[in-house]
Amino acid sequence: MSSPPTPPASSARNEPALQRAAWLRGSAAGEPAWGREAPHRRLWVTLEGDVAVTGSPAAVLWRTSPAGELPDLDADGVADGVEVFLGRGADGPLVAVVVADEDAVQLPEGASWADLKVVGSALGEEDREAAMTAVALARWHQRHRFSPETGAETEVVSSGWVRREEGGRLHFPRTDAAVIMAVVDDRDRLLLARGRHWPEGRLSVLAGFVEPGETLEQAVAREVYEEVSVQVSDVTYAGSQPWPFPASLMVGFTARAGAQPDEVPATALEHDEIAEARWVSREGLAAALAAREVGLPGPFSIARRLIEQWYGGPLPVRDEVRGSVRD
Repeated sequence: MSSPPTPPASSARNEPALQRAAWLRGSAAGEPAWGREAPHRRLWVTLEGDVAVTGSPAAVLWRTSPAGELPDLDADGVADGVEVFLGRGADGPLVAVVVADEDAVQLPEGASWADLKVVGSALGEEDREAAMTAVALARWHQRHRFSPETGAETEVVSSGWVRREEGGRLHFPRTDAAVIMAVVDDRDRLLLARGRHWPEGRLSVLAGFVEPGETLEQAVAREVYEEVSVQVSDVTYAGSQPWPFPASLMVGFTARAGAQPDEVPATALEHDEIAEARWVSREGLAAALAAREVGLPGPFSIARRLIEQWYGGPLPVRDEVRGSVRD
């Protein structure tokens, strides 16, 4: 889930659910250091990023390997898979088994594959962090199986956190920084927009990738001006969220715009990306949600958190917008 800002005196943001220090993974040439002295649990994730879950509400499906043993892929019915050390949880080490597709593993009765964006908000903190890490690394392995220079297949080392070329060159997972911002005008209205390829009624706050040579705050100002021709100030950090779809870190901000017209002019939009934009009041947004005229990002996203921080609490969001399914 997204991480809200905390005062400097608080260490909450620096205390992840998993102990995942790099030295636990071992070197590219040595055995992993995460330890097999205790039973370790494993989850399954596909290269496309679906996670095996069970129950309702959904929970990550875990299986336990005895102390001193690696996950038994044969017993799981896995023909081929990549093992990734996720970190040490409250009950010991956690491992992800990355499989090619949903047919590559025999799930027990009552279990199924799920999109993390759909079930993520129902997961506990440890399960959520483990699943996010597993999905991010699964997608990285999918895209970096071969050397970009020679085309030869690379080898998985360091407990799934490094891919090594035959000549010894190492490749590490990458994360792309992106900004996402709640922009408010002088009347305390929130700026929402619809992406060009989104269905009618689906709205969210603006977002975009950070470009070379700019700060996060500069990226906020540039993206807002590029997309809706609005200049902003007072750019303030508001939280962050890993978003492994495929490999982003969403950094949230609030920003202030000056006096704005009642409606965003169509001529102000970057039409290659934005189909419409509007300023909404709290009362207007609540009414539009009640009438199912608009749909917002799901509760798993930092976009939803930014909107609700502005709104002042949970929103009365329905699952569907009239005429189109939300998210």
